[in-house]
Amino acid sequence: MRKTLLLLFLFAGSLSAQQLEYEVNLHTSATHKVQVFVNFKKLSSKTFTYQMPIWAPGAYSVTHYGHYVTDFEAHDRQMRPLAVKQIDGDRWEVPDAKNLSGISYFVGDSHKDSTSLYFALANIDTNFFFANGTCLFGYVNDKKNIPSIVTYNIPKDWQLATALDSFAFRMWTSDLDKYYELRPKNNVLTFKAKNYDKLADAPVMAGTGFQTRSFRDGKARYDIVLASDREFPMDSLAEYTHKIVHAETEFFHDTPFDHYTFLIYAPSYSRSSMNGQGALEHANSSAYLLVNLPWSTFKQFGPEILSHEFFHLWNVKRIHSSLLGPFDYTKRVMTTSLWLSEGITDYYAHTILTRWNILKPRSFELMLSELTGAVDRSQAAQTKTLEELSIAESDFDLGNAVVFYSKGTLVGLMLDIEIRSRTNNKKSLDDVMLALNAEAKKGKTFKDSLLIGKMEKITGLDLQDFYKKYIAGTEELPMDDYLKKMGIIDITDTADKHKGFVGDNFLGDVKPILHEMHPGDKQQFVFYRVPTGGSVERAGIQVGDTILQVNDEPLTMDKFIEIAHTFKPPVKYELDLATAIGHRHVTISYEKPQRRHRGSHDYAPDPDATPLQVAIRHGIVGEGY
Repeated sequence: MRKTLLLLFLFAGSLSAQQLEYEVNLHTSATHKVQVFVNFKKLSSKTFTYQMPIWAPGAYSVTHYGHYVTDFEAHDRQMRPLAVKQIDGDRWEVPDAKNLSGISYFVGDSHKDSTSLYFALANIDTNFFFANGTCLFGYVNDKKNIPSIVTYNIPKDWQLATALDSFAFRMWTSDLDKYYELRPKNNVLTFKAKNYDKLADAPVMAGTGFQTRSFRDGKARYDIVLASDREFPMDSLAEYTHKIVHAETEFFHDTPFDHYTFLIYAPSYSRSSMNGQGALEHANSSAYLLVNLPWSTFKQFGPEILSHEFFHLWNVKRIHSSLLGPFDYTKRVMTTSLWLSEGITDYYAHTILTRWNILKPRSFELMLSELTGAVDRSQAAQTKTLEELSIAESDFDLGNAVVFYSKGTLVGLMLDIEIRSRTNNKKSLDDVMLALNAEAKKGKTFKDSLLIGKMEKITGLDLQDFYKKYIAGTEELPMDDYLKKMGIIDITDTADKHKGFVGDNFLGDVKPILHEMHPGDKQQFVFYRVPTGGSVERAGIQVGDTILQVNDEPLTMDKFIEIAHTFKPPVKYELDLATAIGHRHVTISYEKPQRRHRGSHDYAPDPDATPLQVAIRHGIVGEGY
């Protein structure tokens, strides 16, 4: 370790005084920690401060990344220790820095931190490493414009991927079906960053057995790098990712990069210790936590997540409030416009998939049903404005976040319908986004208080009433009225809209037991209840019966999830059970559709829609609907 540090000090001596060099040593990942070195030639001040960020762009929540930094040390050019004073949980000071040559510290695993989501944290393990840039790197003397070189020193046979520009040793293959050479020369990969914002915005993933695909669209190259404990349907993933990339770059007529990387961690369900799935956007990459499920199941949620994060390249990475850049990493984000950054992004993430024929129109109907039901059932949706929910994102309340995205997406749809219906479909939210992007390309941001005014100027409409009711106010969203304007109606029975029902599906009566202490053991799925009058009781199943096989296949957690996602009567399941008196075979049949849960809706095209309503619908979700 000291030898490596000395070599870096010697190399740092040849660097400009205005350049930092970071090294991240992953050889200690088995201890759930990695060591970071920061080296420099000369400081322009007598004192030295090192600041870790308290939040990450795109995640917004206050996490305090310095809380995972330990063993912070400073050294002079002769490797002698210098005194260090910790100012607070995220900031360190070397009072006498005239001879300071470098610092070092350890960063610990943080991926289970409840203040943020997985992809904004660090997952450090024996054979796998993922970290958001904010987890690893701080900045010096409050200066964020200093360029840097970043070296990753990794174990033998490991691979590494990040979207930073390469400094050396990165070799492209001529075959686009293969990713560039991920294995480094002498176990070292070196990259460069123009400033701290670029460094913090570049997540990194390392480990063994990466699955990769690459493609080109226009002048840009795209790489998919996926880590999993089992094979993933990479060809299907690459096909749909390419379609999404093409659709969104065509929408904006713009590609703000020449190379983009999708970093995906996709463990099988039984290997995943995290709840939920999702991703985080970056300037020329995105990082994902997704469960490795069969493609038929993954396709139901995966494309929307990819579409959402890629759309962020324009809406938030470029189009954003003045409060979201230049970044102040020491203060909580307090912007009321995240409904634009997140809600409008999610609206387009769904509708672009159908408008460009990537998914069938039914996916839009299911999205409407899911989101309107979530808003109907949420008290927060009725009592908190979208602007209040925007500010609340920095508190990381998962319940509020779900409401924020659901309500924000529906308000985005309503706003598009509002503009289209009042302009005879001659103007739309598309015009707003394209105009905002054109301004943002010139470096212009907007003030929160002036956002609606900018939209009014672009569309030529007075949108104050809409804004006061549904963005700055808490009026109930009149979804049926707005959907009628695009030729879509709710065909749910009136009685079903207001009654609560429990769906009849045997999986709801089963408790999975995963044997965390003995991974080699078989997973067990035990009936913990037998509801009166349900299919389980009719099949003669008893509490404590264990499912061995379903339709002649062993029941695993992945199979369990697949059945849950694809359950659609009429359907029949053959179950092999282990019971108190031996093995038994039973058949469970479902002939009728599941009855609805409270607040459920079902949407379909209005057969009596006017030509204008049909034109609006086609403009939003495509001519195939």
